[in-house]
Amino acid sequence: MDILFASFVLLSLAFLFIIIGQHKKIQFLEKQNRKLKINGNNDDWIATAKEKLETVGNIKTVKYVREETGMSLIEAKQYVDALEENR
Repeated sequence: MDILFASFVLLSLAFLFIIIGQHKKIQFLEKQNRKLKINGNNDDWIATAKEKLETVGNIKTVKYVREETGMSLIEAKQYVDALEENR
């Protein structure tokens, strides 16, 4: 009975590590997918970002850019600043 329980615990831990690894891979691929989506549909996305900049302001546009592209805070802020200068 002890051997059965020990093997169950080891298998459970192994599956847990596999699940955690797969979750990290999925997060990475989702971030990459967002970046590719932005690059593939650049004109529409830029128009949406400019519209958000005019309607909701700078901070919420930076948040939107970060969520859509996976950019860091600094990158998104620089991108929004560049959009603001080109208005």
